Formats: sequence, C-alpha cells, structure tokens
Amino acid sequence: MIVFLYLIISVLLIILLTSRFKIYPAASLIIGSIFLGLILKMEFFRVIYLIIEGIWNSIKGIGLIILFSCIIGQLLKESNSIKNFGNLILINLKNKSLLSLNFLGLFIGTVVFCDSAFLILNGISKSIASSSALSLNSLNLSLSGGLYASHNLIPPTPGPMAAINNFNLIDKIGTIMTLGIIVSIPSSLISFFFAKNLISNHNFIDSNKVRNLDKPHNLAYLSIIVPLLLISLNTLTNLVSKDQLFFIYDYIKFIGNPITALFLGVLLSYFIPRNERDDIKIFKNSFYDFLPIILLTSMGSAFGNIIKNSELTELLPSLVNIQTNSLIYVCIISFLCSSLIKTSQGSSTSSIIIVSSILFPIVNNFGFDLFELSMIILSIGTGSMMISHVNDSYFWIVIKKSKLSLPNGLKYFSLMTIFQSLGTFCFILLLVSIFG
Repeated sequence: MIVFLYLIISVLLIILLTSRFKIYPAASLIIGSIFLGLILKMEFFRVIYLIIEGIWNSIKGIGLIILFSCIIGQLLKESNSIKNFGNLILINLKNKSLLSLNFLGLFIGTVVFCDSAFLILNGISKSIASSSALSLNSLNLSLSGGLYASHNLIPPTPGPMAAINNFNLIDKIGTIMTLGIIVSIPSSLISFFFAKNLISNHNFIDSNKVRNLDKPHNLAYLSIIVPLLLISLNTLTNLVSKDQLFFIYDYIKFIGNPITALFLGVLLSYFIPRNERDDIKIFKNSFYDFLPIILLTSMGSAFGNIIKNSELTELLPSLVNIQTNSLIYVCIISFLCSSLIKTSQGSSTSSIIIVSSILFPIVNNFGFDLFELSMIILSIGTGSMMISHVNDSYFWIVIKKSKLSLPNGLKYFSLMTIFQSLGTFCFILLLVSIFG
C-alpha cells in the first residue's frame, strides 16, 4: 500500500509545484518524475534513462505532428485568414453569428492552441458585438466553449495527442480523431446554448458595417480540412482489406499518416497570399508556440515512463479500484481522476497526460478494442474540462477579454465548463451504452 501512497504524493507534488509555487508545468512534471523514481527505490541513472526514453518517445511519436500544427496556426494568423473566417460570419451568417462563432472556435481549435486562438478570434467577437445587439460576453463564451471542446477532445491538439501516445495508439489516430470530432460537437453546442441565455432579445447585424470585409482564401479552408480528411480516410482503410484497394491502399496509408497529412496542410497554408513574406519570423514564432507544448507533453511522457517501468503497473488496479473490465466503470474512473487533477492544478493538458499515464498500465491488460480505448481517452479529455477557474490561464484570458469581473467569470465561464464537462461525459456514456 505504501507504493500507492508514493504515486499520490508524486501527483500532489506536481499539482503543488504548478498551482501553489507557480513552477512551469513541464518542470513540475520532471521534478515529480525524478521524485517518484527515487522514492520507488530505482537507481538514479535508471530514473534518468527512463525520463530521457520517455521524452524521446514523445518527441519521436508526436513532435512533428505538433510542430506542423503550430506552423499552420501561425501561417493562418499571419495571412489574416483566422480574422477572415470571422468576416465570413459577419457577411453571410449575420443573426446566426453566435452559433457560427462557436463552430469557428471548434474548427480553428484543432490546429491552434486555445489560449492563442481566443486572443486572435476575440477581435471577431468585438466586431460582431459592435454591429449587433449580441453581447460581447455571450459571443466570447460561445467562442471559448468551441475552442475548449476541440482543445480537449480532438487530436492533433497536445492533450489528446499525449494521451494517444501514452496509450500506444499513434497509428490509430484517425479513429480517435473521428470519434473526438463526433463527441466535440455536442460539447461545443452546450457552450452555445449556455451563452445564448445571455444575449439580448433582439439580434441584428448592421449591414453597412460589413460590406468591405475580406473573405478567407480557399487555401485557408483546405489547410485545415485536407489534413483532417486525409487522416480520417486513413482510418476508413482499416475497414477493408489491402487486396480490395490494391496499390491505392499503400498510397492512402502514406498520405493519411498524420505527419504527411499535416505537412500537406503546412504547404497549403504557406501559399495563402500574405502582405508580408517573412518566413523566418513565421517559423520562429511557430517554434516558440511548439516549444512549451512539446516540453509539457514530453515531460508528461517521462512521468508515464517511470510508472510503466515500475511495480506500480501491477499494483495500480487496486489503487483506483479498477478490478473489472466494465467500460462504463473505467470511463467513470477516468473522468473523475482527470476532473480532480484539472480542477486542482489548472492545466487540461497536464491532467490528460498524468491520468493517461496512470491508467494505461491498468487498462492495457483488459482486452479493450479500439473504440473502447477511444472512449476512455475521450473520458479523460472530458474530465480535463472540469473546472476552469482561477488557476487556469485560459480562464483569465477569457474573462479579461470579455471584461468580466472575477465573480462573474466564475459565475459564467467556470459554470459553463462544468456544464460542458458533465454534458459531454453523459454523451460519451450514451455512446458506450449503444456501441460499447
């Protein structure tokens, strides 16, 4: 039983270092990894080796995927494509702006980190609010909810990618991404309906203010849609035999590989017309976006590697009381553990990394198929949406840009994340009860 206590202490140490002492989450994870290894009486050099191995496995598995996503996000930003998506809403959708902004967040959030995406897209909310009766608060809540859903549920965003890597399912990313998209739609809609209750009774867009706005270039759509479609197409090939598709099978497998698909997205986004062609600046900013993400995910992989190579792999089932291979039960445990860590330390990505690291050694021997493992990963992601409050940077970005006071931020945004988390998890349980 003392070994279980060591793991709990290590997780609490990571949470304490991150939330109380404001140490960067990646540094907290590496400190927690070293602490866990040493307290489990591993040799120091063995601990260092396992940490390096975990870091390398993460970089090798998902490094290029995250880097290419960051580059696409920067190219969309520098070409004003993201703002032009908002212009498209203003020009064509008018009184459906609240719903459209919600799905714009869901769409953009697949390739742009939610904090950065909200800062960029917040300008669209202000433009819509200035020419309509929609409140800035309702627009920003709808937008932030869409971003929040994709950030926690749809790879190649960092948290889901780290969980997929921890579950050794990188080659099955297409299936998990498809299921993530399915689950994220009702999740995003929950935030829309929550935000809708805050709007004025009369909505209108002043057409005089939206006549000369630019629309997104066609390549802007393709740079996001093409990678997602190719990865999904790769998944569909698993439903047929290689003999049925002949030479096309290998071709689809190649272009549908996440690295290849996202590289094509980079090429498409690179040729979007831009006022300035400062490629060095774009790739430098992409690297600045990439570095903290890969640090966090790779340090989380290091923590998971310590667990995977310790006696905890045999003893963990009784720690979290998982002694049955009931999928619903495992999903509930996954959701609760992720909710607890997210609420305690604030980082959704960290909570996904920690919980997936802990749970994989347990569920690995239960004989779950791909759908069932996907539901467990999505349950972890859903739990990481509960609750965004004062220890979460995204919380502060949303309420500051919405000009909400702290009490109102907790009343509206934090409450919305509770509804999103619980509602999305109920939808997952529905899927499990039907298809599991």
